[in-house]
Amino acid sequence: MTMDSHTDLISQRLGFGCGRLKGGVEKAQALRLVHAALDLGIRHFDTAPPYGLGASESVLGEALKGRPEPVTVFTKAGLARPASPGLMQTARAIIKPLAHRIPGLRHAVLKGMAHRASAANFNPDFIARSFETSLRLLQREQVDGLLLHEAQAHDTLAPLKPLFERYVAQGRLGAYGSSTGEARGRLVRFGTVLQYRCPVPGMDEAPPAPTDILHGAFRFIAPAIAQQMARDSQLKDQLASLLPAGTDPAAATGALALAYALDQFHNRLLFSTNQPQRLATTLQHVRHATGSIEWRPAMQALHASFAQTGVPCAN
Repeated sequence: MTMDSHTDLISQRLGFGCGRLKGGVEKAQALRLVHAALDLGIRHFDTAPPYGLGASESVLGEALKGRPEPVTVFTKAGLARPASPGLMQTARAIIKPLAHRIPGLRHAVLKGMAHRASAANFNPDFIARSFETSLRLLQREQVDGLLLHEAQAHDTLAPLKPLFERYVAQGRLGAYGSSTGEARGRLVRFGTVLQYRCPVPGMDEAPPAPTDILHGAFRFIAPAIAQQMARDSQLKDQLASLLPAGTDPAAATGALALAYALDQFHNRLLFSTNQPQRLATTLQHVRHATGSIEWRPAMQALHASFAQTGVPCAN
């Protein structure tokens, strides 16, 4: 996973998070989303058994089938698939339009789903069954990475190493490691690949290892960029100059966050959206920004602004 600075940043450094690939009535759009990502140069896809209400792996497998592009696929194990994905999909379709009109409804539903979710399971038999099911749903004989999903310090993980090493020896697995939705300090280390949230801008954190995979630029870096532009009109103009003419930088903070992360970190960066048009626009803006001779100077100016003011919203 060492990145060549002379190759295309989109295909070599960005990866698509498949947490929003759902089945049912949303399956057709999910398939279009993966195809759009491929057409736009994305070559790395990250999924997991619970993603997309349990449908993400099967949708991704179907979308990739027959496509000629060489891709890398990572999945996870440890968190179970939803027990009733069809029922959850139907409930979501009913609740979604109401959530805009009833304050607190979405939060209450998500909280209830979290309470009903199965606890993590890192028993070797469970992990082996999960891996076999993932391969079947993905329609692949091999995946490039298998990550333990949200392991905790009290979990017993040592018995899993022989299992994963056997998968590697059989040619069914490229590499293995662990992942968390939190910062690196909350990650339980396992294997050689670590996946965690991007370091927070303005904080003095150790640089990620080259093989680490980062996520969260939209959620944590984009709001920080919006704050800095609101404080500094000169910086806002400097960032606007990286984007296509007429683009409001306040509406392109996601692309600017990816451009910043591509400059600051030499890692694979995951991002996600459920809208094909937003995907296309974001990547267009990223290409425009990183192709500018002013890209790195502008990113250094942005980084310096973070160092001066800190980023309280990112905690």
